[in-house]
Amino acid sequence: TYIYICMVSTSFYFNMEEEIKAIAFNSDPKAQTEAYVNLIDRLIDSRSAAELSKVVAHVLTDNVPLVVSRPAIQHLTSAVSRLKVPERMDVTKGAIDLVQTRLLSFEESGSRLREILSECLVEQDRYSEAARVLSHINMESGRYTDPEKAKFYVNVAELFLEAGETVEADKFLNRSAQVIHNCADENVRVRHKVSYARILDSKRKFLEAAQRYYELSTGEIQIEGQHVKEEELLHLLTKAVTCALLANAGPQRTRMLATLNKDQRAYNLTTHHPLLDKMYRERLLTRAEVHAFEHTLEPHQKAILADGSTVLERAVVEHNILAASRLYDNVLFSELGKLLEIDPDKAEQVASRMIGENRLLGSIDQVEGILEFGEDHDPLIGFDANIKRVCIAVNSCWEMIEKSAPELSQKSQ
Repeated sequence: TYIYICMVSTSFYFNMEEEIKAIAFNSDPKAQTEAYVNLIDRLIDSRSAAELSKVVAHVLTDNVPLVVSRPAIQHLTSAVSRLKVPERMDVTKGAIDLVQTRLLSFEESGSRLREILSECLVEQDRYSEAARVLSHINMESGRYTDPEKAKFYVNVAELFLEAGETVEADKFLNRSAQVIHNCADENVRVRHKVSYARILDSKRKFLEAAQRYYELSTGEIQIEGQHVKEEELLHLLTKAVTCALLANAGPQRTRMLATLNKDQRAYNLTTHHPLLDKMYRERLLTRAEVHAFEHTLEPHQKAILADGSTVLERAVVEHNILAASRLYDNVLFSELGKLLEIDPDKAEQVASRMIGENRLLGSIDQVEGILEFGEDHDPLIGFDANIKRVCIAVNSCWEMIEKSAPELSQKSQ
């Protein structure tokens, strides 16, 4: 049986070689093209990937006129999808290498072959390789419109983001930003905005990322004429809350927390809302309260910082120092360390940094080991702070009324 198979395979090989020679001797370009197309179809239907690669190599030689080879390779790009993924990858890889030497003559087909190979790699979750295959396509050759460029660059950026390569993703998203204003496709525009938010998130620019995610979660987004599902908008809101909780403590984050806490949808985030509410109300957090939220973080959000703490630990410590400033006029660092469940020296370092960045009003007496919390003497800021405290108190009363006497709250509505 083995000998018979080898004989059939060898016979097929010699017949194919003879057929290629016969096609090459034909002087009619149209007949030549049809013959190559038929041969390509037969080899694809018979799953003969190795022989198909040989035919492609022959067609791409200088011996075959461009008027014949171009339509033959174009047909290959549309027919190769009938092969299984591994065979398709083998054929397209070989064809890309051969086309690369004659890219000026086969630019369109070369680009399409790269797109096919990239799609195969995505099916195998090889996002980085898929992105790099596409990145070699020259979108500035003059053949592509601005909307086509925007869609392509966003696609490559998304693939790099899936691979966790933020720097490369940022490069392609910046290219997309130059032409996105000429793109009317709402799907591409939304994907561009989401990718930008993800890059800010990956760069640990959490406050900016939170703002971007929240804008997307509240907008009337339509893709292909249909509104985005509520679950997807809630997912964006979840990301916004996560980034806000991880952001550096300070006035800007306080405003972001207020915006998020007022959004009624935030109450549906069972893991995130308790932490959001306590941070908004400037209450002290314990490790136990933070533990459940920690499990929802992505790998880059669990990064270890230069001082040995995680992003979340830093955010919680800074928040608790701000919360302590609402309770005390001054505090010993030894006591502050116990309150924050950290070393007193580390508490001093964090407080010093926050004061230096104008995110905390106060001063440090290193001789006595005391942190003196200061007050902002700007009357407008003090007035705003008083209004905020009154609003929080009224809101707390209203929540208590809703729980104890829901019929009263319904009448008021």
